[in-house]
Amino acid sequence: MNDETKVGIFVLIGMALFGTAIFLLGDYSFQTYYPVYAQFKDVAGLPDKSVVKLSGVEVGKIKGIFLKGGKVLVEINVLEGVEIYRNSKFLIGSTSLIGSKFLQIDQGDASSGVIAPGDQVSGSETLPIDRAMARAVEDIQGLVKELRGDGSMTRDLNDILSNLREVTANINEIISTSQPHAEKAMERLDSITAKLDAMLAKTGELVDKINRGDGTVGALVSDKQMKDNVTSALTNLKDASVSVKDMLGRISGFRTYWGWRWKYDPLANTSKNDLGVRIYPREGRYYYLGGANLINTRDRSSAPDYEVKNTVDAQLGWEINGFDIYAGAVRGSGGFGVRYSPFHYNSALDKIRFLFEASEFTRRRYIQSRLFNAPRFDAGVNYLLNSYFSVGLRLSDIAEAPRVNYTAHVMFEDKDISYLLGLMSFGAKGSSK
Repeated sequence: MNDETKVGIFVLIGMALFGTAIFLLGDYSFQTYYPVYAQFKDVAGLPDKSVVKLSGVEVGKIKGIFLKGGKVLVEINVLEGVEIYRNSKFLIGSTSLIGSKFLQIDQGDASSGVIAPGDQVSGSETLPIDRAMARAVEDIQGLVKELRGDGSMTRDLNDILSNLREVTANINEIISTSQPHAEKAMERLDSITAKLDAMLAKTGELVDKINRGDGTVGALVSDKQMKDNVTSALTNLKDASVSVKDMLGRISGFRTYWGWRWKYDPLANTSKNDLGVRIYPREGRYYYLGGANLINTRDRSSAPDYEVKNTVDAQLGWEINGFDIYAGAVRGSGGFGVRYSPFHYNSALDKIRFLFEASEFTRRRYIQSRLFNAPRFDAGVNYLLNSYFSVGLRLSDIAEAPRVNYTAHVMFEDKDISYLLGLMSFGAKGSSK
């Protein structure tokens, strides 16, 4: 092979390599595409030649980005055979927080039809991540500035906490002064009940021995008449002891709790109070009676307040396996509610209560010049800070005029009233015989 042939082969190889490099760098392809145009207000730094992904799968590339009539027009090359539906969403995506950007297409429904070659669509206006972070930083700075400003927000929060501490202290004082008397009475009842249990057990054993004629007692009571008399006396004593024990059970079976709930509506800048008593005649069942939305009707609010003021709650409730179900008068109207404790099986975790309440099913009236014609639905969540005090959030009147309320709830047991109700129950039973 002569030198000219070698040079010719070398030149051919070099030209082939040069052509391949131009083909690759020029982004040429043997695949066929069809154009689609997407119009955006802002493409957030989307570069030319970036990929296009349909539902996460690469289906094309961006051919060019142009300004047209104050908008940004993106020319997209989509692989032939790939169908994009008309109600699809065109977004600016990013591989990570600081990663490269691409055009993201969320596929729509086939029922809307297919985008034809050359069609123009509108891109979704999404806030870029960097601008979203900048806006979040501005909001945080504004909040800090407000807190550092005239101090009004901080003073308001301090006032609320001071009021709550004062209320809690007063309730603790009430509990501490009334508790000793009730505890002494209940201790005496427990002692009497334990002695009755022991006497009933011994009386039963003695009657059985007499009936069988066992031991010394059976031998002494050999006369049938005497045996019948002794047995009758012991049986009467046993029946009397059972009656006394039943009476003591009625006295000690009642449980009574006072409850106060404070609700604050930040939109109307008003607060309301619920005050009532919950009475348990036996385990798992209770009656509740109290006032709802107690407020001075002359107070003014900064926004329309659609709550019915100064109404009555009167409900019958059942507690079953973490559920508290109640029904009756809810803020003066018929309704029902459900509270649920998801961790009721663990006393250490049992801190959260979820609430759903429905009432005013036939509501058809104007309130504050606004027509209400849908039932009222409330939902909320409470967190127990201790056995007396809880805080929470409540979304009221979800179907008509939803408002977020902040709540604080205080509840304590009144054993003196429980004891009095037990005596009244026993007296009513005795007088009815």
